[in-house]
Amino acid sequence: MSLRFIGVVLAYLSVDPAQAHGLIEGADAAQLPEILGGLLLVLLWLSYCIGARRVRPTTGRSLVFHGASLIAALTIFASLDIWLDKGSATHMIQHMLIMVVIAPLYVLARPLPQWLAASGRMGVSLCKPLLRLSRYPLWTSGLQGVAIWFWHAPKFYNLALASPWWHLAEHLSFALTAGVFWWSILGRRSSLALPVLLFTLMHTGMLGALLTFAQTPLYGDLLDIQDQQLAGLIMWVPGGLSYLIAGVWCSLRWLRKNALVIDTGV
Repeated sequence: MSLRFIGVVLAYLSVDPAQAHGLIEGADAAQLPEILGGLLLVLLWLSYCIGARRVRPTTGRSLVFHGASLIAALTIFASLDIWLDKGSATHMIQHMLIMVVIAPLYVLARPLPQWLAASGRMGVSLCKPLLRLSRYPLWTSGLQGVAIWFWHAPKFYNLALASPWWHLAEHLSFALTAGVFWWSILGRRSSLALPVLLFTLMHTGMLGALLTFAQTPLYGDLLDIQDQQLAGLIMWVPGGLSYLIAGVWCSLRWLRKNALVIDTGV
């Protein structure tokens, strides 16, 4: 059932795929990075479905995983008219979907047992460095912060707009750093979870405020100031809200854990 569903979704999304923000006129060149990104998603999705036959996930986690994969497919293939706009606001929506929707949903789905069951030793070898890194929330938040500020610097932001390959590299770096970051927060019970979330909330809010209150376009004359300000608000408010909600959840988890310790007298 899952494999058939994936086939239907990808067949629909692959019809007349859009170029990266509509900036590249050569359809063939623009579609190659999009196809590569789609193939990576298909590989992860199919691996999960194969692994799920060996290691059964709960119904809830399976639904979360497939929901996150569907959102990822819409973001990668960008075949909806909303992504044809080349403005900062739609660009920012893609960033927020990757970093604060898709990545945490994948973490909540706990897909590692299924992926490892399908990939075997190769999967274990690839996952080990990332799992070790996730033990250090400060490092994961720092890496994600570097990726966010790097790609929102004017030179590299415009480079991602102009080149489909750089656009793919941008999204892959967001997906990888956000995935490890959320795993260190939601997948592990770390006492640093709340401070790290507050740090991320502050520096992303700072960047969002910078884009919102700037009086001149930071990315050249291609993008108007109102669109840039809207992009800043998207990062600042909806993006910040996700970190705030995660912080409240981690706080409640910590309180429940300590209340249990007190009740048991340990």
